[in-house]
Amino acid sequence: MALNGLYPTSDFAEDQPMPHFILTTHVVHRTLPFGAFISSVIPLSSRFIFRRAAAQTLPVSTMLLRSNSTGFFVSGIIGLGITFGRMMGRDDIEWQDRSWRLLRNSGQTQLDDFSASGMALGAIVGTVQRGSLPLWRGFAGGAGLGSLAGTIAFVTWKMSSSKKEGK
Repeated sequence: MALNGLYPTSDFAEDQPMPHFILTTHVVHRTLPFGAFISSVIPLSSRFIFRRAAAQTLPVSTMLLRSNSTGFFVSGIIGLGITFGRMMGRDDIEWQDRSWRLLRNSGQTQLDDFSASGMALGAIVGTVQRGSLPLWRGFAGGAGLGSLAGTIAFVTWKMSSSKKEGK
């Protein structure tokens, strides 16, 4: 069963339950892979391109988990700001319409499912592989990296399946 199948949906947009929750969690969820990308590029470039001495002291996995744990929370806060900044003063029907369309868009729900699965797996792996980092850093950093991995897996899968179909 798809993760988006857990959200209640209606036949009509104006009857959509929980629109604020659905739209907010969706936008926050979509900002996480972007935050993970930036949170990965910065320490990796510091280590491998600029060869900074401070970046050479930690293992790459610890460095990525530490950076991505911060990026996880920062991008989540940015996602909240984006949602409420865009939807401030909007009527409930607009929240309902946007959340209803998200749940009815098969490509978007597939992406969300891939990303959420990657985030769950990444949180587990990050927790196990955290090394000397606190538990929360391993969990959050792994979840962020997992959301990015799930998003990349979805894009790769979509591109390869469209090439097979000749599109």
